[in-house]
Amino acid sequence: MINNAAVAPTASIPPTVPPNNPTQQEWRQKYPAVLSGILSCFQFILTLAIIGCEIGSILIDIVTATIYVGLWAGLFFIVASISQSSSSCCCRDRGCATYTLATQCISLFFAACVIGFDAYFLIQPSTCFFPSSTCNSSGSTRGLFYSTSNFNDIKIPLIKAQLGAACGMFILCLVFIIIYIVTAIRIKRARTKPTVYPEAQNTLPAVPTGPDGMITAPPVMNIRAHKPGSPLYHRPTIVVDNGDGRANDLVCPTCTTTMAVTVRKKLP
Repeated sequence: MINNAAVAPTASIPPTVPPNNPTQQEWRQKYPAVLSGILSCFQFILTLAIIGCEIGSILIDIVTATIYVGLWAGLFFIVASISQSSSSCCCRDRGCATYTLATQCISLFFAACVIGFDAYFLIQPSTCFFPSSTCNSSGSTRGLFYSTSNFNDIKIPLIKAQLGAACGMFILCLVFIIIYIVTAIRIKRARTKPTVYPEAQNTLPAVPTGPDGMITAPPVMNIRAHKPGSPLYHRPTIVVDNGDGRANDLVCPTCTTTMAVTVRKKLP
């Protein structure tokens, strides 16, 4: 048996659009994306310089005065520069900036490692961390372009250049950390700052009041100009609705006698 009962239509629920997060909007407004993008470019250039100096140093002498710090530290520098570049243009949310902050802190540590090892190797260029048989070897086994002159004239300057690039990387990491902290403080202050609304100006005229606080009526003004010897015309004080007209008061200027005058409409 077929059931012909009508099925009540179900109301379609429109898709809900998630509202904009005010925190993300504040972060995009306060965060200096242009400055961060410029810093990321300099970081990438310094990263290439550190890796290039390390490769040149290895080609000359692979044994002494190196532990390949520029190679394994350069990997973290690349990640830090790319994450900072993306947080400046592609992903400007606070979460991306927080991830960049973590990579910058790690890069700050490895930049300090590069500075420490390079400074130590410049003080003692003959430092070797390999077995004595390898450290005492000579010829092409030490490097593709190994020679005493190349070691002193090329390898040592490369280590000095790598030291300078590592110092620059250390400073750039510190600058980004400071930028992140300052931006977070500005957003926090903007939230806690009380909102000051402008005072509404009272455009209404002042109402006269008496000693008892009651509103006093304004004085009766003459409608017609005063003429000598003629009564003064005042506004009606009592309105009598008799269907034909209304009552007015006329005051004599000499004897101050009040006379009631009824004004009637002229019949057509």
